Amino acid sequence: MSLQRPKVPPPGTGWTFYQSVDVAPLQKSRGEVETILRDLKVEFSSGSYDLVSKNCNHFSEAMCQRICSKSIPSWVNAAASVGNSLGIGGLIRNAMGQAAPSAGGKADVGAGGLASTGMMSGSVGADGDLSGEVDWGQAGVGNAQGDDPANVVRSGGPVTSEDDAELLFELPFRSLVKLQALHLTAASADEAPTCVRLFANERNLVMTDAAGEVAPTQEFSPVAWSEPGPDGSVTAALDVKFLKFQNLGYLAVYVCRQDEDGLASQDGDKVCIQRFRLAGKV
Repeated sequence: MSLQRPKVPPPGTGWTFYQSVDVAPLQKSRGEVETILRDLKVEFSSGSYDLVSKNCNHFSEAMCQRICSKSIPSWVNAAASVGNSLGIGGLIRNAMGQAAPSAGGKADVGAGGLASTGMMSGSVGADGDLSGEVDWGQAGVGNAQGDDPANVVRSGGPVTSEDDAELLFELPFRSLVKLQALHLTAASADEAPTCVRLFANERNLVMTDAAGEVAPTQEFSPVAWSEPGPDGSVTAALDVKFLKFQNLGYLAVYVCRQDEDGLASQDGDKVCIQRFRLAGKV
């Protein structure tokens, strides 16, 4: 397969280059960009392409959000967005000779930050990103360093534990959602949680509850992390038991590095989540 050079129309198309649009300054390293591209390669596989709901412009949007937390201009993908919102995707696909995506498939998603902005309640990103449904004004992260860690999570930044190696993410949603997967990226294997516990619609949890006094809706232990990328980061894709996370209005996510007794480490260890992403549907 040959690479397509920017600003150069594909051979034989007869297209004419129109314009370049500056989105935002890039402040990530080459290694970080390569990691994001690997994530997007899985997320936007050739088999997941859909003219209306997952096209090349959706890829561009996801790419810009991951590397600079900004959106592409709304007019770039306006036709697909209107078709999707009006429920006429089938007509557009038929007109263009494209079959509809297969039913019953699982969202093809990858790791990444919760950096999407400008979404309306009741909608999700083309790649299943639920960040637009989180009520960030009411969200919180227990035992995290720094001010307003929930906003750091929203912008796709790293969150590190303050004392023991544990964090508690408290995420209310603007509307009821159906969670399909949780994708995490840790800065390094040494700071990656070994245990993740999810609690559906449990609004009054404290850290000790999440650490073991309350049974989770689903637990991942040990967490299966990927091999380190060029920047040392590792990723984990956690597919949830879908039927247990229907009509989800609130999600608590507890992560920790466990000691030999299965408790959060208190030996000076830290846990750091570099990127945090929920995927599903409304």
